[in-house]
Formats: sequence, C-alpha cells, structure tokens
Amino acid sequence: MSLKDKSIAITGASGTMGRALATELSKQGARVIALTTSPNPNFQIADSDNQHNQAVEVLTWQLGHETELRDRLQQVDILILNHGVNVLGVRDSISIYKSYEVNTFSVFRWIDLFLETVTDAQAISSKEVWVNTSEAEVNPAFSPLYELSKRAIGDLVTLRRLDSPCKIRKLILGPFKSDLNPYGVMSADFVAWAIVALANLGLRDIIVTINPITFIAYPLKEFWRSLYFRAFSRSLK
Repeated sequence: MSLKDKSIAITGASGTMGRALATELSKQGARVIALTTSPNPNFQIADSDNQHNQAVEVLTWQLGHETELRDRLQQVDILILNHGVNVLGVRDSISIYKSYEVNTFSVFRWIDLFLETVTDAQAISSKEVWVNTSEAEVNPAFSPLYELSKRAIGDLVTLRRLDSPCKIRKLILGPFKSDLNPYGVMSADFVAWAIVALANLGLRDIIVTINPITFIAYPLKEFWRSLYFRAFSRSLK
C-alpha cells in the first residue's frame, strides 16, 4: 500500500508514539491530522528532508464526545487509534473505570464511528483502522489494569473484524519508552518506522517487539479467538 497523499488521523497524537507516528507518516507523504485531548496542543513535524517543519491539523476531543468529530471522519482515509492510559499498579474502582473507559470503550466508539463512514466501494477499498492493542494482549505488562483493558479491546477488535466493511489492522507493540511505559526499551521512533514499513507490506497484524514469544503466542491466540467468535456469535445484519 502507499501512504502518499492519504489523510491519516491519529488519536493520542500528543503522546510519545503519536508524535513519532505523525513524523514517520509525514515522511511517507501522508496528510496527518492530530486528534488529542490536550487543551493546548502544538504540533510541528519535519518534512521528508528533515529541514522544514510542516503544520499539522489539530483537532481536540473529549472522552465520551467522540461523535462530535463524526463529520470530519468522512474525509479521513486511515484512523489510527493510539490513545491510552496506564495506571500502573493501582487497583481501586476509579482506576478500573478509567482504564476501561480510555483503553477499551473509547477506542471501540471511535471504531464504530469510523466504520459508519465506509458506505461505498471506494471507501471499502481505501479506508482502514489501525488499533494499538499492544502485546499486553498476550504478555504481562506489569500493570494488571492495563493488561485487562487492552486484552478487552483486542478481543473486541477481533470480533468486530468479522463484519467490518474495511480493513482493521492491529498494532501489537512491545515495550517502548514513554510516559505510559516507564519500563520501555525500544525507541518510539524505531517502533513508528517499523509500523509504517510493515503496513506498507500489507500486514494486518503488525508486531513490533523484542520478545520472541509474542510472535508465537499472538498468532495462536488470534486464530483461536477468531475461530471461537465466528462459531458462537452472529451478525444481526
């Protein structure tokens, strides 16, 4: 696939991975739209020659109000759902609700909103959703609520894929250094480059990690979950 001239919106754009993806996608010739919950965002990314800064369209949104950007999604080719929260080791009720609201339910609302824009043959062939579920789907992340909420959205994406009118890719990312993951060992710039390179190869499940177990555990998990969902659920359409 070619990302040149694609309109690509990224949630969590003000975070470490969001900024890295925005820079890498811009180098590929994409038109980047930064979706952020930050009140005063400012984005400037280098062009492909790393010499000039390019202005980025910035749209702010709030949890629970995703539908306010429904109309803008009509002109978006690829939606990258990258926002998330990691409450680390805490386990109180407030943290439980927060983890699932941000990492699971908000992400799923964005998916449904975007799929509503896939209404004709051209949209079916050109539109995509990329979801950052992380390798917490299959491996410990030393943060139980992060693992639980990420596994939930991972399974929901697997389920939603069965009836999706367009391609949904998963980003199964290992530990990269960021505010969300103080244990990260990879650089966000490298991970962003690898994501784009593997997407260009057409992979539906994009695994970027230093943990070899993930390359075995994730495909097995995804196969069996997909088979189970297909066998014991049905579409009402």
